[in-house]
Order: sequence, then C-alpha cells, then structure tokens
Amino acid sequence: MSAALRAGFVTIDITPPLGVYLAGHFNPRPASGLHDPLTAQVIVLDLEGQRVALIGCDLIVIPGELTALVRELALAGAGVAPENLMLWATHTHAGPIMNQGWSEPRDEEYFHVLAQALAGAVAAAAGNLREVSARVGWGTESRVAYNRRYRLKDGSIRTNPGVGNPDIQRVDGPADDAVGALFLSDAEGLQAVLVNFACHLDVLGNGNFLFSADYPYYLRETLEAAFGRKLVIPFANGACGNINHINVFADKRQGGYDHARTMGMMLAGEVLKIEGRAQPLAVGEIRGQSRLLDLPRRPYSEAELAEFAALLANDKIAERAYPKVRARTHLAQHARGVATEPVEVQVLKLGDLALCGIPAEYFVEYGLQLRERSSSAHTFVVELANDYIGYVPTPEAFDEGGYEGTSARFARDTGPTMADAVLGLLG
Repeated sequence: MSAALRAGFVTIDITPPLGVYLAGHFNPRPASGLHDPLTAQVIVLDLEGQRVALIGCDLIVIPGELTALVRELALAGAGVAPENLMLWATHTHAGPIMNQGWSEPRDEEYFHVLAQALAGAVAAAAGNLREVSARVGWGTESRVAYNRRYRLKDGSIRTNPGVGNPDIQRVDGPADDAVGALFLSDAEGLQAVLVNFACHLDVLGNGNFLFSADYPYYLRETLEAAFGRKLVIPFANGACGNINHINVFADKRQGGYDHARTMGMMLAGEVLKIEGRAQPLAVGEIRGQSRLLDLPRRPYSEAELAEFAALLANDKIAERAYPKVRARTHLAQHARGVATEPVEVQVLKLGDLALCGIPAEYFVEYGLQLRERSSSAHTFVVELANDYIGYVPTPEAFDEGGYEGTSARFARDTGPTMADAVLGLLG
C-alpha cells in the first residue's frame, strides 16, 4: 500500500500598519487605508516524514534575506528542510516596500515580524496535518493577460505604448493563457487550491494608496463563494516579466478595482471549470532541490556610464522619473564593482507536479519553454520565488531595450542560463 499524503493549511493576515510606503511605482505612496487584507497562504505537504512548504504572499517581492530567515525558523519549528521551502510573492503593487534602497525606507520592524509570522504559519500548518487527496488540471483564459512590448512603426520597441496608439505596428512577443490548478481535499472536502497564471499584478495603478492583493483577492473571493467555504488559495504568478493586463487594441484604458474584479472573476471561472475535470495527481515522492548560480552582472560601456551621468545632470528630468531612477541604479551597481552574484533557482517535485522557483521578473518566453521541455507531467513556473534580481528578459529584448531591457541588472544571457539550470533540476 502506498503511503498517504498529508497536508496542513493556514492563511494569515500580513497587512502592515497604515502609513507604510507602498511599493512598485516612482511616486511616494504612504498607505492611507485598506481595500482588502494582504495575506500569506501556506500549504505544508508531508509524505512519510518528507515535508515541503509552499508559501504564497501578497507582496511585491521576496528579498533573499527574508527567505533565509523563514527557512531557518521553519527547519527548527516545523522540520522543513531549506531546499523544501518555497516562498514567493504575487507581485502586488499595493503592498509594502520589501527591499532596502528604494526611494522610501522599508519598515524594518514589519520585516522582522513578518519573518516570524511566516515561519509560525508553517509550524501551524505542519501541526495540523491530515490525509488528503490531490488533483491537478489545466485550463485556458485568453482575455486577461497581454504581452506589453510592442514594435512601433519606426522600428523601436516600447513597453505599454498606450491604448489606441496609432504608431503601434505589432505586439513583440507571446502571452501565456494557460491556467494551472492544484486541488487538495481532505475528508471534509476541498481545502486548498494553488492557482498558477502569468500576469503582472499592477492593475490598480500609481494612484492607488490602499493595501490590496489586486486581482487574486477577487479570484479567492469568487472561489470561496462558489465552494461555500473558506479555502487556502495561494496564487503563484507565472513567468510574466513582459505580461500585464492592458489590451492596447481595446477601446478604452483598463485598470482600477473594477477591472481587477473582472480579471479575478474570469480566472476563478476557469479554475471552476478545471476543478470539474481535474485528474488525480500521482504523488509517489515529494522533494526539493535548489542550485546556486554564479550569474554575471550587467557590464557597462563607457558610453553608457556617460549617458547615465548626463541623465542625472539634466535638470529638465524629474528626480523620481524613470530615466533618473534607472541611471542611479545602474551607476550604483557599477560602483559596487561586483562582477557576479549567487542566485538560487529551485524545483519542488510533488510527484508528477513540479514547481519551478525563479527569483526574477522572468519573461514569458521562458515559462513557455520550461513547460514544453519539462520532464514532469505537470509544471508550474513560479516567478518572484525566494529572492529578487529584477527583470530577466530574453537576449533579444535585452538588446532592444524598452522598460524591461533597460532595467535588467544581470547580463544578457541570464535567462537561458537559469532555464537550463531549472531543466537540470527537473532531471
């Protein structure tokens, strides 16, 4: 007889105090209120004493120092080995600043309390294990996410060129309409749904000053209403460094809470369809593997350094405008003189399902490639996992620029290197 899969589930509120600065835009945004709580959704799985922990957080990014703290505490408090714990951010732009060095300060007290709370949630889930069955399935939703890079008639590439822009020639890349869902049920019924989909969480815009989980809030709200019970619903963002919610060929601009609601409800509708046809997941083993890659930082030419210095000296450009923010970031990186940095990629194998953790805003092309080339029957690519190294575009997008190409802090071939490492871990 095969061993029984057991699981524990916990949701905790991780909303910071009001006044904490919201992350993800270039204007200062002290949080003035709460639209919906930020949460951490935790699943601990156990098979004959081998444990993995999945922690999805309504945060913009996960700094590596936070992952290290949580892993240390979870090993002591819940018996979860470091390589078996994956901690990721959904990338909401309506949550607190998580990295040091942003224009506004990180709330250090909140940061350290958060680490304790996340580790405590893992321990609580591990302390309430019960036998579960697992099912997995796939669906398609093509009305929610769009590639945000476009080639203009003059041959240049622009990110988010604007709805109705007459200079747009064509979209410059694919989107990913696949929706993956893992369903976990105990003797009382469905308890948790892990949803994997690739689309930026920046629907609310830089005029929003309220805490919010963005469209996953409405995804969860709709699913709980449909099933008539509280559920743990981690949302794992796929590779979406060049994907967002804006359809430039629509007749009006999209954004705000109403649009986030529409997106969440559409995704929930597809998850409900998947639930009706999801198949049992074969879970003969659960294990984690990670690998540290010594990745080269972006090199700078003398011409680029001169361009950055000229941008900073230009009084006609606002200090908080993107060109100056980019110039300061790259000059600071150059001044550090660090040629390479260790970067973790991770794979958690839950039987026939593999979760691939990428610590970056990873381009959609890589997510599509990893699913196609994976040796696992089911593969969820999870970006913004365990750390944050910024945008990782394709080599072509790196050369062509646009917001993502000019933002990238690591070298041109970082994306393929990470993909090859993940495929190696997949076996």
